[in-house]
Amino acid sequence: MGLTELQKYPQDFDGVVVGNPVIDRTRLMMSYTYNARALAPAPIPPQKIALLEKATLAACDGRDGLVDGVIDSPAQCKVDLRALTCRGTDAADCFTAGQVAALEKIYNGPHDSKGNRLYPGFPPGHEGDYEAYITGSGKLNSHPSGQWSFQDGFMRYFVFGEKYDAVADFNFDRDIAAFAPFEKDQDAAQTDLSTFKARGGKLIMYHGWADHSITPLRTVQYYEDVRKVHGAGTADFARLFMVPGMHHCSKGPGPNSFGGSGQGFSPRYEPEFDVVMALDRWVDQGIAPQQIVATKYVNDDSKQGVARTRPLCLYPQVARYKGTGSIDDAANFACATPAK
Repeated sequence: MGLTELQKYPQDFDGVVVGNPVIDRTRLMMSYTYNARALAPAPIPPQKIALLEKATLAACDGRDGLVDGVIDSPAQCKVDLRALTCRGTDAADCFTAGQVAALEKIYNGPHDSKGNRLYPGFPPGHEGDYEAYITGSGKLNSHPSGQWSFQDGFMRYFVFGEKYDAVADFNFDRDIAAFAPFEKDQDAAQTDLSTFKARGGKLIMYHGWADHSITPLRTVQYYEDVRKVHGAGTADFARLFMVPGMHHCSKGPGPNSFGGSGQGFSPRYEPEFDVVMALDRWVDQGIAPQQIVATKYVNDDSKQGVARTRPLCLYPQVARYKGTGSIDDAANFACATPAK
């Protein structure tokens, strides 16, 4: 909604905060169908998700030099899912070959029959919300997950007709063309934001790296495309902050409260701790945010106290531990360019 506003009606707002956005709904729905299709021959029951999450954490957590239970750059991590394959019959502590193949497709994202990528996949890590968003009950493809429900409604009631079964019938080579009539009204992928920029508009985007409703890789891709259009001056009006360990808009194992929608109370209503306050200062005083401190409450409940704070860095920078002091205190981290 925020991206639609500044793209179609750039005169409406002086500043916009966009969190975990649906950038192109049409292609996102197609990716949901792809995931459901991948799971159709080998559904994954909820009790196996903890096994997957443990494996991805073991493979990815320490890549940033600090084992702290949070994966800060999951897009840079590769997980050998085939090492989790059952040696014999299906069991609770392993995945069948079909389940491994399905997970690989979910991580890699949709491709057509020639191997061309159609949309980004979901990076590994913190899969605790998979049952709700991707894998569902493990009895029928991805049903009744959020992804299944959204793609089913979109494909039947917007595009192909109410009797259409996208999981069985969608053709990834030719059927994407059917989305064209809906892209103008349903997508917000315009990258030339010149009118919004020219009138002094400011945009702050954020996305949780562990969002399994909307892939964070598409937001990164979109921001990179905006930078291609606007060049080195992009950060003068548009900034992106990626949030390690945050699920869809809130919660998850990482520090996930910084004034965003659905996150509860900010620990402090100050620009350094609250994304809306940061935007307000940027618009009114011209002070652009360099980082925003995110808070992890005990059990995601502000009444139980603070468990950890961590800076969210201006993309593509990431938070790096300085080497001394508590790893639960944002003051002991600095934003730095990640190693290639």
